[in-house]
Amino acid sequence: MVRLASIFALTVAGLVAAAPIRFPKVSKRAFALQDYADFQISDGTAGDAEAEANAVFVDPFNGVDLATVDDATLKAVQTMREAAEDAETEQFNPAIDAASGDEADALQNGKIKNKVLKLTGEVQALNIQIAQAKAAGDDTSDLEDKLAEEQTKLTKNIATDKKAAGQPSKGVTGGAATNNAAANASSASSATASSTKAASTKAASTKTSAAASASATAAASGSADGSSFSFAVQDYADFQISDGTAGDAEAQANAVFVDPLAGLDLATLDDIVADNMETMRKAAESAETDKFNPAIEAASGDEADALQNGKIKNKVLKLTGEVQVLKIKLAKAQASGDDTSDIEDKISEEQTKLSTNIATDKKNAGAPSKGVA
Repeated sequence: MVRLASIFALTVAGLVAAAPIRFPKVSKRAFALQDYADFQISDGTAGDAEAEANAVFVDPFNGVDLATVDDATLKAVQTMREAAEDAETEQFNPAIDAASGDEADALQNGKIKNKVLKLTGEVQALNIQIAQAKAAGDDTSDLEDKLAEEQTKLTKNIATDKKAAGQPSKGVTGGAATNNAAANASSASSATASSTKAASTKAASTKTSAAASASATAAASGSADGSSFSFAVQDYADFQISDGTAGDAEAQANAVFVDPLAGLDLATLDDIVADNMETMRKAAESAETDKFNPAIEAASGDEADALQNGKIKNKVLKLTGEVQVLKIKLAKAQASGDDTSDIEDKISEEQTKLSTNIATDKKNAGAPSKGVA
C-alpha cells in the first residue's frame, strides 16, 4: 500500500505533510469539533466551495472505515453542520435582507458556499450512519433515501457556486447560537484528535496544532504567499494510485497534485514547483505507454480488466498533474499581464479529457484496479 510521504513546506502556513494517496481501512477518530468561525468557508471568492467543504467534513475521514466512527465524532460532525445551518438562518438571511448592491451579492455567494458546507456535513453524517447501520445488519433504506435527497441539494448548490466562480464572497461571524451549539457538544468530542480546517485539507498528515492553525488562515483566503512552498519530486511507485479499486481516482490524484497547494497564490510559486510536478506527470505518462499498454495486451480476463481500470486511474493522475501545471502557468501569466488565451485553451482541452476519465473511473467504482509499479 503506497502512501504519499513527501513533506511539503510552507513558511507562512507552517509545516504540513502531504496526505496519503491510497487508503487502508482503519478505525480512528480524526475529527475535532470546531466553532463555526473556525471552519466557515464563506469569506474569499466563490467557485471552490466543494473542495473547501470537503476539507472540513470529508477529507479527515479518508481511509477511515466509516462504520468504526465513534458516536462522539458523528456528534461533532452533526453539531458543526447545525452551526452552519444556524449561520444561514440567523445571520446570512437577515444580513442579505439588509444589504444591497455588491455587498448583497457577496453575501449571497457566501450563503451559497455555506449551504455547500452545511450539506456536505449532512451527507457525510448520513454516510457514517449508513455504514454503521450496514455493519450492524440494520435496514438502511430510509437513510439512503435521505442521502439521495441531500445529495441532490448539495449538487445543485455546488453548481451555483461554480457558476459564480471568481466573484467576491462574504461570510458572517459565528454568533452565539452557533458557538453555543459547539460548546454544548464539546465534552462529547473531547476524546477526538486535535484538528483544524487546514489539518482537514491534509487529512492524516503529521503536523503541530500551531502550524495547522496558521495554515487554516492561509487556506481560507486562497491567496497565501507560496514563494517558500516546496513540492518534492517522487518516484512513480511512491505516488501512483492504480492499485486497489476503481472509483476514487479524482480524490487520490488531487491528494498528489492539488491538495498540497490549497490556499496558495499559484502566481507566487517558485518555478521548481511546476517543474517537479511536470516531471511526475511525465512519469505517469510513461507508465501508461511503456507499462500499462503492453501489460494489458498481454493479459486477459479479470487481470486485463483490473489493469484497464488501473490505466484509467493513472490517466486521471496524469491529467490532474497536467491541469495543475497549466493552472500555475496561467496564474503566473496573468500576474505578469501576459496573454493567456493559449494556456486557457489548453486547460479546457485537458480538463475535458480529465473529466471523461474521472467519469469512467467512477462508473467502475468498486471494481479491482491493478497498477504496474
